[in-house]
Amino acid sequence: MPYSRIREAPESSSAATMRAVVAALNDAWHAPQHSTPTEKRLAQFTQYLPEAIIRKAVARTVRGRALDPNLARYVKTEGLARQAVSHYEQADGRVGYPAIIIGAPNGGVAYLAALMGAAFLPAYFLLSFADHTDPDDVATYQEHGSELINTILTTNPDLLAVNHYDPIHDRFLVEEVNHVRLKLLALPEAYRQFIERHLAPGGTVFYVDNSYQWPQYRIENRHMFQVGGLGGFSARDYLKGSETIDAWLAAQKIEHRKGWALPGYDLVETSESEWGSLPQFREAVKDFVDASGYQFRAINGAHPEDFSALAYTAYLWESRLHERRPNGILVECFSQINPTAALRADLLPLWMPFNTQDSLDYFTRMSPYMPKNLPVGISLLANFTKTPDLPPALAWKEVGEKIGPVHWIGVHPKRYPMDIPAIFDYVPELQQWVQEHPGREPRPHLSPEELLEMMKYLNHHGSRLFTYLLNSADDEDEDQPLVDEAPLMDIYDMAE
Repeated sequence: MPYSRIREAPESSSAATMRAVVAALNDAWHAPQHSTPTEKRLAQFTQYLPEAIIRKAVARTVRGRALDPNLARYVKTEGLARQAVSHYEQADGRVGYPAIIIGAPNGGVAYLAALMGAAFLPAYFLLSFADHTDPDDVATYQEHGSELINTILTTNPDLLAVNHYDPIHDRFLVEEVNHVRLKLLALPEAYRQFIERHLAPGGTVFYVDNSYQWPQYRIENRHMFQVGGLGGFSARDYLKGSETIDAWLAAQKIEHRKGWALPGYDLVETSESEWGSLPQFREAVKDFVDASGYQFRAINGAHPEDFSALAYTAYLWESRLHERRPNGILVECFSQINPTAALRADLLPLWMPFNTQDSLDYFTRMSPYMPKNLPVGISLLANFTKTPDLPPALAWKEVGEKIGPVHWIGVHPKRYPMDIPAIFDYVPELQQWVQEHPGREPRPHLSPEELLEMMKYLNHHGSRLFTYLLNSADDEDEDQPLVDEAPLMDIYDMAE
């Protein structure tokens, strides 16, 4: 059986989060995209090509790396779970993790896991099947996705499938592949064995999730269809259309208008496909952990940004706790996640869910809570689509310069977002930046107890915690920001 060929797309949020954690545990680097030397050389030539040819080159690559739809009948929950835990076989000498984090993946979770020296296991997996369709033909996309999902769910009663279709942010992708996100309803045996074998005695299992909602069409039992996703547009904009979206389509000489609704199915509010897990899976994890005698703690946010803010706070807290001066700010985006850089160079990480206007607004809101006059490394995701909610690279630079000198990592601002070399330059340029800004070695980990203590302060004091962490870091430094207003995160639910 060709199980080894059924793998997640490496740039998916779930795969990127887990791979970044594994890399950090190994003191190694996470490369979201693996490539050959020939591909890297060819990428350098693309900067001189017209955008239409660049898009065709990217589409060809995406299509070539997608899964054969005939593999859908071989998809098994345990096979996906075994692949996930197999990544940790490379973690040198790691037997007793102080904590294991399970749940909805995102970059903030990856940074938290790395800081604690904890493993991470995702609550879902994304499979991208080769399927060339018109990017505006939502009905055909759903029809083809249903064929794949019906095959998968027939033999996997412990999964719920979401067929995810985003004709704006993933426009060049949906033309070539059909995205099927498989969400766990039960705890796989491979996860159970991993916890039993690798969680230290008295260790903690953290369940991470957020309540961010997005309407989905209910196709059948355990089968949902989502149009659009997190970014600068609402679900209504996707389903009904908007003047901004229609003008964007018209500018590209595309005839489609008035959104991408799917008539004939009920629309229900539920956990967003990309960023939220399912309550049934949470209960399955809790039941197992309680029965096994470990500690169970759930960390719930209202938005993926909440975990980014929580991770940023944790790194700031750790610096204060162990009397370490932050060495810089690292701003990363979507699948570009490298906690190793933050750990090696004493950086404060701020992860962006995507490269759209809402993420830039989040960066702007968080910038007052950052130490001033530190270098700011910005790594934006080159997604090869000039969406109408995509700010120019210089808009990010303007925010960063209010903190300190800005350094681009990977992306070239004049080529962004049509920047193929950025995919391959991201890790080497980040490595170089870390070498130029080395931190104190070794960096202590934050224990689960220290994280929970910090969260108690954060829940009780809100932004006043930043006042303590920033203004007391150096009493003689007049450039530290005076923080007295609440940031976007107010309360984290820490259920036992």
